[in-house]
Amino acid sequence: MGKMAEHVNQICIRILQLVYLNVLWIVFTIAGLILFGFGPATFAMLTVIRQWIRGNTDIPVFSTFWNNYKTNFKETSLIGIAYVVVGIILYTDLLYVQSILLRILLIMVSICYLVSFCYIFPIVAHYDWNSMLLKIKSSLLFGISYLQYTLCLFVLLAIVLVVILLNPGLFIFFGGSVGGYIIMWMTHQVFTRIEGHTAIKDSESNKSSI
Repeated sequence: MGKMAEHVNQICIRILQLVYLNVLWIVFTIAGLILFGFGPATFAMLTVIRQWIRGNTDIPVFSTFWNNYKTNFKETSLIGIAYVVVGIILYTDLLYVQSILLRILLIMVSICYLVSFCYIFPIVAHYDWNSMLLKIKSSLLFGISYLQYTLCLFVLLAIVLVVILLNPGLFIFFGGSVGGYIIMWMTHQVFTRIEGHTAIKDSESNKSSI
């Protein structure tokens, strides 16, 4: 009974943390005039969630969020602006394009865009790479290479989106943080498997060279 109460208490704490993190995400997105703040706020939110997933549950939420928001503001702001602009262009084209072949092409490009969009910020949070081009290429490559995880990610995000559309008030409490948690958890599984496969290959390579 004691263990169950402790488990329930941990769940309640995590729910409150997600609400708090979501409020931070909204506030700092607005503070960055939305367009400039979306990228840094999303990156900072995912960085906090990444620490939770890796077992660092006692980290100070605000200071971790704020440090990552300001430290990586320029890069993540540019990423956010680029993806928002591309997303608006694709959405507008899909609304007005009449050609069936061109529409099919746009749908395929849009799918690739969504895959890349879901992976880009987790990659920035997880890997210390300097090349922006490498990050963008990897965001698409990882998502396609581990398609089963990406499809599960899309399904879960679609469910969250439907729930929020039916209950718009939930956006203030869970609109970004729950979706962010799903994205970070799924992509973290992909990163772990990629790193595991890399370690195995390195080990086999070292054995063969001996």
